[in-house]
Amino acid sequence: MLIFRIIIDFFIFFFKSVGSLAIFILETVKWTLRKPFRKQVFLEQMEKIGIQTLPVALISSTFTGMIFIVQLYYSLKQYNLESVCPGSLGLSLIRELAPVLAGLVMAGRVGAALTAEIGTMKVTEQIDALTTMGVNPIQYLSSPRFLSTTFAMLGIVIMADFVGILGGMVVGKFVLGLNSTTFISQAFADVTLKDFFASMIKGLTFGMIIAWIGCWKGFYVRGGSKGVGKATMESVVIAMELILLWDYILNLIIW
Repeated sequence: MLIFRIIIDFFIFFFKSVGSLAIFILETVKWTLRKPFRKQVFLEQMEKIGIQTLPVALISSTFTGMIFIVQLYYSLKQYNLESVCPGSLGLSLIRELAPVLAGLVMAGRVGAALTAEIGTMKVTEQIDALTTMGVNPIQYLSSPRFLSTTFAMLGIVIMADFVGILGGMVVGKFVLGLNSTTFISQAFADVTLKDFFASMIKGLTFGMIIAWIGCWKGFYVRGGSKGVGKATMESVVIAMELILLWDYILNLIIW
């Protein structure tokens, strides 16, 4: 009987969480489309979320391109297929590696920050104070962060695509002895507009996931400062898992 009770409790918790998240997403989208638009808050969050996260994301993409080209080169060399390394790197980074890695970096840094910031406001009753003053907390806190995370993620993914290929080119030229001009031309030879659009769609939707999960966990924090820490950890884990799941679904849809 105990095992059935555990299973029932799990499903009750799961469906309550899914329902709560769905309602929160709908509320965030609804208030994002309503005036007044918090332009100042949006710009502040763009600086915190986008510009401050950009170096970490680009460094990660650069090293990914450097590592991946080495693995490709020595794996394909035994089949005398070294010439396809740049093209394989370009497709892999733009279609998959750059957006996913940027999403995971953003989930770890931005998702945690959003939950911690809003969660702290929740436990210190600042959100209740906003409601008392007649300000909708979702419109004031969640909507600007939703927009800024989404657009920041899009920009970061676009830059990560090119920076990763440049990182691979540097290693290809100075370590593997490949021609840099030929490398760049081959890296983009098989890349189509569909690949770029797919990368951009992943960036936009990954940003939405990170913002929704981060803000949602912050708004529903329970248990004081200990609850903030727990919610922050859960926010990062859930966002990362949803990014990977959604990436899989998008790959099935697009390709």
